[in-house]
Amino acid sequence: MLDKAELGRRVKRERLARGMTLKQVADASGMSPTHISEIERGRTSPTVGALLRISRALGKPATYFVEEDELPSVSVVRKADRPARVVIGSGRELANASFLTVGIPAGRLRLMEITEIGPGRLEEPAHEGEEIILVSSGRIRVTVGEREYELGEGDCIQFKATLRHFVERIGSEQTRVLRVTASEGLLAP
Repeated sequence: MLDKAELGRRVKRERLARGMTLKQVADASGMSPTHISEIERGRTSPTVGALLRISRALGKPATYFVEEDELPSVSVVRKADRPARVVIGSGRELANASFLTVGIPAGRLRLMEITEIGPGRLEEPAHEGEEIILVSSGRIRVTVGEREYELGEGDCIQFKATLRHFVERIGSEQTRVLRVTASEGLLAP
């Protein structure tokens, strides 16, 4: 949980970055300059309603002020610096995955490259948001709900992630996919 001192620092930094005075933020948010000053100095925590009004006045999503990890407004991930992980399924390694993005404040998109998909299902629980899968090489079967879709190189599928879904490799050739996840509550890499 983010402490009130850090939240206050973020509010003040955004106010100053926009060249706004306490009075201007107060006028735009319908709050008193004294209350905003108390928040900026970490002496008090804003209510959810107050934080929403301040964030609108500063042109930032409220989540920016309360996210644990402060993320940059622009995120660049170099190939050599990609956070990577092995995807596990059914008790064995099924694929390698690299996050091509790490996120921005209140961001809802993540791009992942999945390679070396082995035999078996890559399955994850249904979640909020949506997904897009683009096949870069090989062939896959994507099951969404009760329907199956066979996709080859260059094919793409988009679906609501609230439906049960999984991916399987078809055949034995090297398979590589790009996966975009759009969600309110994304897991960090």
